[in-house]
Amino acid sequence: MRNQKALNLVAVILVALTSPAFADDNGHFEGYVPAVAHVEGKFGSFWTSDLWIYHQGATVIHLWLNKTGQDNTDGESIVVDLDEPVVFLPDVVETVFSTEGSGSVHYIANGPVTLTSRTWTPGEEGGSYGLTIPGRPVGSASFAGSGQAGTSRVVVNQRPGFRANYGVVNVSPVPVEVLVEIFNADGEPAPGDSSFTVNLEAFDTTQVNDILKRLPAGQRDGLIIRAGVTSSEGAILSYLTNVDNTTNDSTYQAGFRFSF
Repeated sequence: MRNQKALNLVAVILVALTSPAFADDNGHFEGYVPAVAHVEGKFGSFWTSDLWIYHQGATVIHLWLNKTGQDNTDGESIVVDLDEPVVFLPDVVETVFSTEGSGSVHYIANGPVTLTSRTWTPGEEGGSYGLTIPGRPVGSASFAGSGQAGTSRVVVNQRPGFRANYGVVNVSPVPVEVLVEIFNADGEPAPGDSSFTVNLEAFDTTQVNDILKRLPAGQRDGLIIRAGVTSSEGAILSYLTNVDNTTNDSTYQAGFRFSF
């Protein structure tokens, strides 16, 4: 199935290159939920991910958990029958994959599907805090050789009391090297250690926690975080979560392609 995954990925990227546009909210056959977890976090948080699958003609879906920090080429898929309009999988990392930790979920269905997830942590005084993370088609990835216009970027304000966690997902069957750069709102490089390289194994993922700690302390609006594949092959998705250190309330942002 991993060999078929590679063929599917190449086909989808070729379609993306020749198509005038794509819509993330349309049903699609193959994609990624960029971040899922069953793991302890900072400031007393413990994050778990619930997953909803809405089928739009599909009857079966293959799910792979691509764990952080490893080559996931040989991972085995979990097959889920889509016998209801919506299939709900609570705490998907533990209940479906029987493990813990963090990573991404890669999916291939036999028809169009839409996936969405909620990653959440209990609140100190009851209730919960969390964020919605939608599944993204592989056609929305940023790929090698696409130049500056093909880089993936997010925007964020630097504020005391918040932490910005930045994720990069390798959607390729090959290792990739990724250049991550942080810019001020005017497009100039941000101060501090604002440029670094990330190396990912095949189908690997990483999250750089509190990425803005690489910059001097302070308050900066409209920072741009840009990531591009610098190796000869491969494709990535990126995302950012902005988390309140006091409550663990969070927001999610998917990386987008645009050049300044």
